[in-house]
Amino acid sequence: MRGRLRVACGRAELPTAGVIDSQSVKAADTVGAAPRGYDAGKKINGRKRHIVVDTMGLLLVVVVTVASMQDRDGAFRLLAA
Repeated sequence: MRGRLRVACGRAELPTAGVIDSQSVKAADTVGAAPRGYDAGKKINGRKRHIVVDTMGLLLVVVVTVASMQDRDGAFRLLAA
């Protein structure tokens, strides 16, 4: 589906570049302590979404980790996924 949309917009079917970013989000009270971490930079106790999008902003890969994980380590997991 993503490939068809890219072609309809005049792009190649497969992306040649991507953008990596992360977002720390507060976990709900119902989430146990094990899958959470503390992002000291943003002062958030929760999880972190590591995301790759193509140049059109279409989602390619998402990996969810504890918030305390360094962005560089999350990037390695993204590239391995």
